Amino acid sequence: MRFFSRTWRHWSKGIKLMAPLLFWGLTAAPSFVESKEGAFEVAGYADAQAGSKALAGQLFDRQGYRPVIDTAVEDIYLALSANQLDKALQLTDRLLADFPNFHLGHMIRGDILSMKAGRMVRSIGDIPNVPKSKQDDLADLKAEAVARFRAVRDRPKRDLLPAELVELDSDQKYVILVDTSRSRLFLYENAFPYPRLVTDFYISQGRMGAVKSKEGDKRTPIGVYTITELLPKEKLGEFYGPIALPINYPNPWDKRLGKTGNGIWLHGMPKSYVSRPPKASDGCVVLANQDLLALKQFVRVGNTQVVIAERLDFVPQDVWQSQRKASIRVLKAWKDDLEKGLTKGLSHYSSEVRIDGQDLRAWQRSKHLDAKGFGSIKINDLTMMRYPSEKNDMMWVSFKQEDRVSGEVRKQQYWMKVGTRWQIVQEDTEKL
Repeated sequence: MRFFSRTWRHWSKGIKLMAPLLFWGLTAAPSFVESKEGAFEVAGYADAQAGSKALAGQLFDRQGYRPVIDTAVEDIYLALSANQLDKALQLTDRLLADFPNFHLGHMIRGDILSMKAGRMVRSIGDIPNVPKSKQDDLADLKAEAVARFRAVRDRPKRDLLPAELVELDSDQKYVILVDTSRSRLFLYENAFPYPRLVTDFYISQGRMGAVKSKEGDKRTPIGVYTITELLPKEKLGEFYGPIALPINYPNPWDKRLGKTGNGIWLHGMPKSYVSRPPKASDGCVVLANQDLLALKQFVRVGNTQVVIAERLDFVPQDVWQSQRKASIRVLKAWKDDLEKGLTKGLSHYSSEVRIDGQDLRAWQRSKHLDAKGFGSIKINDLTMMRYPSEKNDMMWVSFKQEDRVSGEVRKQQYWMKVGTRWQIVQEDTEKL
């Protein structure tokens, strides 16, 4: 043991020179609406706080559910960060006893045993003489390990909020956010005065990554979507797990951009699997079966949004509040100007806007609008979200509107920032 300790201290001094390094590694409604340096570095991430309560382990305290694999992997990471190899091995063995098909666990165990034996482990999954036929499998396991441990190292702090969530209708209790770069799904509760993080899960995405544009490209779409139904296991093949939650891809904005494809779901996996690599699906978002079933209880078909982004933007509370107020002012200015008259109201629309499938002139003619416009406008049940976009700053807005022209309708608007101005680029209306 003295030899091992001396050897370990020697390795630690030179750890930052190694490439790669040793291991893996991580509101109220608006008024108009009615590290410290670790002893064990993990792929360049050294911020683990040993002894901290696993965030995944806090999931659904009321229901007593814990996502076992996420929690166990986090505990292993923390043990390795503290250079507690015996504890890390014990935790890994316990995890494999419960999930013998968790292949990543076997790779972690192999690296820990190699280190305990005094062999230099230069990178995750440092396995000599891997057959060519198995190298792709090993690369997938390495990618999963990096994603899982990065989630511990890179976890948003509790006092940070996702800028994507601007305003949630009071009837909308929960919202799902997917960060493809982190291979992570975040569940937020619509709490006062700020959205509250309930938990996060490891997920897999499309084999070719994110930003879906056409059918068969094996990419996961980015945007704001709604869960449209719940498919029980009786309607699914075993491949999709116990349930599936389809989303409305392509949404109206996707269609405007000419994006194609269908059948994008949140779903599980075959019983023989407990995990999949970060990039493994044909475009769907894939969770462990037990995590998906736990998530199901927070989903309301037709009323639960799923925001999928390449990288979620977590900001301090004061920044979030400032951005929220600015976004609400944009919508209020549109409402106020539209009440004053059609000319002022239409200044908020892009010249290339599509309203219910029509250009601005055709829409204006079809409504027989005069200079007086809409008159008094009532807005209720407002939801606003920053819309993940490849190029421009965008917002997705949904609300109920009542006025003398429209009657009572549900509107969805897509806003885009052009220069310093926000303009509506698409508006779709549903009669209520």
